[in-house]
Amino acid sequence: MGNQLAPRSLNVSSADDRRWAILQQVQEQQRVSVAALSRHFGISEVSIRRDLELLEKMGLLQRVHGGAQALPRASKTALFDARRLQRAEVKQAIGQAAAALIRPGDTIFLDSGTTVLEVARHIPQSVIDEGGLTVVTRSLVIASELRGQRQVRLIVLGGVYEHDLDTFVGSQVETALRGLHVNTLFIGTDGVVPDRGLTADNVLEAGLYPLMAQCADRVVVVTDSGKIGVNQLQTLLSFDTIHVFVTDAGAPSEFVAMLRERGIEVILVTVGKEGEK
Repeated sequence: MGNQLAPRSLNVSSADDRRWAILQQVQEQQRVSVAALSRHFGISEVSIRRDLELLEKMGLLQRVHGGAQALPRASKTALFDARRLQRAEVKQAIGQAAAALIRPGDTIFLDSGTTVLEVARHIPQSVIDEGGLTVVTRSLVIASELRGQRQVRLIVLGGVYEHDLDTFVGSQVETALRGLHVNTLFIGTDGVVPDRGLTADNVLEAGLYPLMAQCADRVVVVTDSGKIGVNQLQTLLSFDTIHVFVTDAGAPSEFVAMLRERGIEVILVTVGKEGEK
């Protein structure tokens, strides 16, 4: 079984981060032993077995005697769930900070993605209970998260469903956006660079973002600092269309200064040792 992992203690900020890293190791090497993972992450084999058990239940790998192996073809839903493990605590803190911007009676657009999902999960219960909140989304996962909140008017924009990204795309979504008005749009991003703005690899949905921004009074970007400096194929939005940028304290100070010079409100959240940077 693959035992090439370097025997070192790896510093990860949470159990979710560790499980994400374990999954990456399994996918890269195809087959990894519990002993090698234990040495690599500096934790007990019992803890590693628990991690592997959880990842197997999520449909992300297969446990075998003495370790785990990659699945030949993980389900697309499982791959989306796996991304929720990456920097989970940071995403939760960002989502909570962004959700605090929501007011009773607002009409908001929650786009898609794991960080925007955390915005949905952290909408203050007082805002929901007061009634009058309208949520527009093109994400089945976010719609499912809010479907039990009967006080919330939920509008789902349909079209062609992209399983990997949990989004609806296509002309049906474009048509719906042209007649829409919301108070606040919450969006995530695959990357963000100073000279371009928000970037992504998915060209199928790139054209939707200007339409979403046009229908919103305020555009709020939610993303962890790991996306800063990632330059992807397609530009989604320029900084001229962004009003608020919510990220963690690991964001480079020069990048934060650039945003503020452009008149963008920056909200920095601190998780564990993140704020020491």
